[in-house]
Amino acid sequence: MAGVSKITLIGNLGRDPETRYTPNGTMNVQFTMAVSRRWNDQAGQQQERTTWFRVTGWAKTAETMDRLTQEGYLVKGKQIYVSGTLEAREYTDQNGQLRTSLDVRADDFQLLGQRGDAEGGSGAPQGARGQRSGGAEEDSGDNRDFDEVPF
Repeated sequence: MAGVSKITLIGNLGRDPETRYTPNGTMNVQFTMAVSRRWNDQAGQQQERTTWFRVTGWAKTAETMDRLTQEGYLVKGKQIYVSGTLEAREYTDQNGQLRTSLDVRADDFQLLGQRGDAEGGSGAPQGARGQRSGGAEEDSGDNRDFDEVPF
């Protein structure tokens, strides 16, 4: 029986994306992403919890991420939507403590707004979307990196 591990995130980039290549030349782009949740506790005090994810885009998705990074649109603090698969990976840190890394393989992404919309007039393409790798668009030669958003 097959299973599905799908995750959808909206949060802010924790650092500028880094472009890397595997030994066989496959491009990947990695960055960290902070997703925060706010609520009021029983005493009425506002609480906040932030969860960090390591996001990696591959192939066509990585190419789009790399281009947007070079153009200055995909940078630390930028709000982004990411859809992909989640894998929890355990490792031992420098102090010998067992830690868990939440790794996401990005299948799709979209730029949203600036962090807090403080720099709303930056000229960033609000409808910028990443392509899924392995799709028919890859073979057609169309370069559809930006979709029109109807809202």
